[in-house]
Amino acid sequence: MKYILGLLAIVFLSGCTTVVPAVTEYRIITSEVGFVKNGGSCEDKSLKITQAFSPSSLMSNHMNYVQGNTKQYAYSQADWSESPNVALSEEILKHIRDTKLFKSVLNSKSRTKSDLILEINIEEFMQYFSEDSTLSYALVALNLTLLDTKNSSVVATQSFNSKVDAKTLDAEGGVRALSGALEQVIGQSLKWLDGVCK
Repeated sequence: MKYILGLLAIVFLSGCTTVVPAVTEYRIITSEVGFVKNGGSCEDKSLKITQAFSPSSLMSNHMNYVQGNTKQYAYSQADWSESPNVALSEEILKHIRDTKLFKSVLNSKSRTKSDLILEINIEEFMQYFSEDSTLSYALVALNLTLLDTKNSSVVATQSFNSKVDAKTLDAEGGVRALSGALEQVIGQSLKWLDGVCK
């Protein structure tokens, strides 16, 4: 009887435990974009980069993907370590600062006034799958607007986009493809800024 009661207790207790799969957090990291400076007229000006404007889905740490054209899902075991709109703002600031195009490059939290402001609008930052889930790619699209703070006017505005195929059909493949597409968009943006500064 003791053995039967013990077996029933083990079965009952094992039914109360649930195994929760670990959630992997991913970071957006871009490499050098191979930018070569040709301009120079902005070297005496300071630039402040605002926090990127984005859809609400890019303001959270949930990692989403789209299947086909209309169905959007969230990965159950993958998240962003920080929200994409924050991460993209930081990556863009880092690369612009490295170019030495401006006297100083400030983030949105700086209390210092600047000569110019760069507004970032994230129009697209998503991993896509085909309907049959046999293909996947990342799409990144940004719109940048450079503003003159002295007279509150638009100096220039331009949109940039890039599409990169994912090498693996999972969250990690999507993160790598998104980082690669973002690198290309940042490279295009730096060339544009350089042209504006001529």
